[in-house]
Amino acid sequence: MNPFERQRVFNLQKRMSQEGIQALVCRLPENVLFLTDYWPHHGISVAVLPQEGKPLLFVPEVEEEYAKPEWAEVKPFGWGLLKDGDLYQNFESLLSQASSIFDLPGKRVAVEIGFEVVAPSYRIAEPVVPSGPWQDLLKKVFSSSQLIDSSPIIQGVRAIKTPYEIEKLRIANEIAEKGILEGISNIKAGMTEVQLGALIEHWIRANGPGYKGARLVRAEVEVGAGPVGSTKGTLLVPSTPYSFKEGDLVMIEVATMVDGYFSDLTYMAVVGTPNPRQKEVYNSLLEAQKAAAKEMYEGNPWEAPDTAARKVLEKAGLKEFFVHITGHGLGFRYHESMPILAPGAQGVLALGNVCSIEPGIYIPGFGGLRIEDDVVVGEKGPVFLSTPREPW
Repeated sequence: MNPFERQRVFNLQKRMSQEGIQALVCRLPENVLFLTDYWPHHGISVAVLPQEGKPLLFVPEVEEEYAKPEWAEVKPFGWGLLKDGDLYQNFESLLSQASSIFDLPGKRVAVEIGFEVVAPSYRIAEPVVPSGPWQDLLKKVFSSSQLIDSSPIIQGVRAIKTPYEIEKLRIANEIAEKGILEGISNIKAGMTEVQLGALIEHWIRANGPGYKGARLVRAEVEVGAGPVGSTKGTLLVPSTPYSFKEGDLVMIEVATMVDGYFSDLTYMAVVGTPNPRQKEVYNSLLEAQKAAAKEMYEGNPWEAPDTAARKVLEKAGLKEFFVHITGHGLGFRYHESMPILAPGAQGVLALGNVCSIEPGIYIPGFGGLRIEDDVVVGEKGPVFLSTPREPW
């Protein structure tokens, strides 16, 4: 294994050293993935990262084959069967082992306190979110330690993607796009929003595993169509049984998870052939999106892509219909907390930032349109992880 693949862990340990943090305890799937490159299935795995060396990864026996010994020292434990006993008693034993191994009594230990929006584990039907009992257990096991919030440090380091992570995100984008294009090729009058969404999700789930090494693949697709449904795309709303009509705008929003890495894309389509006004509005939006993407370079303010998009739409007479931000960070979660590409956003783009670029316009009585790609701040400027769109 190339040590550079674990660069994110080294970067985090450097920050831990600067902050005087002896260890980091993570149970949220997105953070376990960040430390160990393993996406938990049930959400009860625990990773403990010391200031130096590999993390300890406590993983249920049933998931052990997905853990990566090159990333972490893997310690399987029994869970879910009669033989395995109480989960929280096992947690207490495992955390006590970590405290002893890393000599944590009396030291500063960072734990997950400030995360309120979280990514799911693979088993999205019943997400497991550590709350009061977990926090009480941490206080008990680390009673002589100083517990601090890890979220500012983790989120800051996570915002800078390494080449390894960028390649993972590119694979997620490729799988997502293949599924979206399959769906678009089957659009016809009479199809419903939910049918199109299910078709795309099916393609991604059925064909994603095995693509360039992908193992665990999931997708969530929301479709809004027609002059009313497509305007609801200002926020993520469920697909409905609305049946497409000839000439309808169709907005397709897709979150794709590949081994825990997220892509976030929005495509537009028309049932049949776009009319002149639809072409005009779409092409103006595409120009705005491309203008925003061009601002994704190192040292540029977070608000610069947003400003660029609004200038184009103002010139086209469409600015009033652009009612949300231009983009957000992503990668270990569908929406990461930084960077934020929005009016007045305070921050500077850094090499390795990955953001959605997704200006949208929503015109009452006409419909809504959004074009969304995932773009990296690269050494030579913006790099698309998804395929840039063409004019209609």
